[in-house]
Amino acid sequence: MSSERPSETGTLPAEEMGVAAEIPITLRLIGTAMFSGLVGMVLMIPVLVGLPVALDLFQTEPIVRFASFASFLGFEPSLAVGVALFVLGGTLFLPVQFLVVGAFLPPESPRYARGASFGLIYWIGFLMAFWPPGGTLAVGLFVVVSFLYHLFYGLALGYLIDRWAEIPQHGV
Repeated sequence: MSSERPSETGTLPAEEMGVAAEIPITLRLIGTAMFSGLVGMVLMIPVLVGLPVALDLFQTEPIVRFASFASFLGFEPSLAVGVALFVLGGTLFLPVQFLVVGAFLPPESPRYARGASFGLIYWIGFLMAFWPPGGTLAVGLFVVVSFLYHLFYGLALGYLIDRWAEIPQHGV
C-alpha cells in the first residue's frame, strides 16, 4: 500500500503534512528574503570584484552594459546606475522571485540548497548576456568566477531564508 494513505482520523500523518503544507509569503518572509539577498551580495563581492582586480582583469564595461536596462525608465547607462540596478535586483527582485519558485527547485533536501539551484539558473543567463571578449584566461576566469559568485549568492539566500524563516512550499 501507499505510504500516503490517510490515518484513522482521515488526514495524513503529521510528518507527511509538513511537506505538503503551504507556507504563506508574508511581509516578514519578504523582508527576510531581501536581507538574505543583501548578505548574499556582500558575500559575492570578494569573488565578483576582488579576484578580477587582483588579476588586473576587472572591467566596468559589463556593468555599464547592464545599466542599459535603466533606459526603459529614462536613465542614461552609467556605472552608478549599473551598480544600483545590480544591488536592487539582488536584494529585491531575485529574493522575492526565489520565494515563489524555490519550492519547485531541486534538491528536495536540504531545502536551502535550492538557493544554489536558483543562483545557477541565473548564472546560465548571466553567461549568455555578459560573455566577455578576450583570450582564454579572461573567458575562463569569467566562467569560474561568475559560477562561484552565483553559487555563493544562491547558497546564502537559501540558507538564510531556511534558517530565519522557511522556504515556502506551494500546493500544486
